[in-house]
Amino acid sequence: MSHILTRYEKKKRRITLNGIFYAAISSISFGFSPLFSLGLIAAGLSNFDVLSYRWMVAAIVLVIYALCKKKSLRISSFDEAWKIALLSALRAITSITLLIGYANIASGVASTINFMYPVIVTMTMMIFFGEDKSWINVGAIALSIFGVYLMSSGEGLIVEGGNTELGLACSLISAISFAAYYVVMKQVKADKIEVVKFTTWVMLLSAIYFIIAGIIVEGKISIVTDGKLWMYIFGLGLWSTMVSNFTGVKAVRRIGPTLTSILGALQPLTAVILGGLFLDEHLGPKTIGGIALIMIAVGIVVTHHKKPA
Repeated sequence: MSHILTRYEKKKRRITLNGIFYAAISSISFGFSPLFSLGLIAAGLSNFDVLSYRWMVAAIVLVIYALCKKKSLRISSFDEAWKIALLSALRAITSITLLIGYANIASGVASTINFMYPVIVTMTMMIFFGEDKSWINVGAIALSIFGVYLMSSGEGLIVEGGNTELGLACSLISAISFAAYYVVMKQVKADKIEVVKFTTWVMLLSAIYFIIAGIIVEGKISIVTDGKLWMYIFGLGLWSTMVSNFTGVKAVRRIGPTLTSILGALQPLTAVILGGLFLDEHLGPKTIGGIALIMIAVGIVVTHHKKPA
């Protein structure tokens, strides 16, 4: 009996360690987004170019995956269609505003503000959907707001040629739209749609939105022929999007959403480190303090929200 129990404990520990590994990879890979995105923008691509390639590459890989696994991508009803269309629009808003944030303030700061989305989800559920207004959640919300204030008053967020006010506003909008993505998904029960089909269509529609927007605003979508730029595109579309999504799902299945969300703090941390190493971003004490407060606030919200009653 003890032998069986020992084997069970070893298996459980191995699954937990695998889950932590997947969660870390998911967060770290997404933290590379600003490095790849800003590299493409520096080479002359527009925001619409970058996001068109990002989502199209990710969507094509998912389509291939679905075909190999014989998974249906057919949208079976109008109910599925409007939910996917709405949520893909919210996801597209998140990505374009975050990219504008990367271009106008330190990428680590923009990533940290975007990381506030669990706090915004909690605040939205409390105000509009009657969720428990606990003092712990209220305190965490206040802490995150103060964190944003510290970051906005610190000199470390400024980048050369950037519009600080625009960068802060767009980063905050990206967090709000990302929070809305999760709130709407839950409220309209879109999370019941088969995950590969749902994710593929969200990515594909996001790519289509940006291709259309690029043609309307810029007159074209740039055709990339440079091999180095394709490395950035694959890095953004595969490493920072596909790998991040897939390992995130694997992590949730093994260690649950709470620990996966907490390990999500590695995403802005990765962006901060890469920004310092490769993008010449140097964060001051106020900015670092604000980043720390937001990470603490998110950790409080996630752990408190997921506790069983």
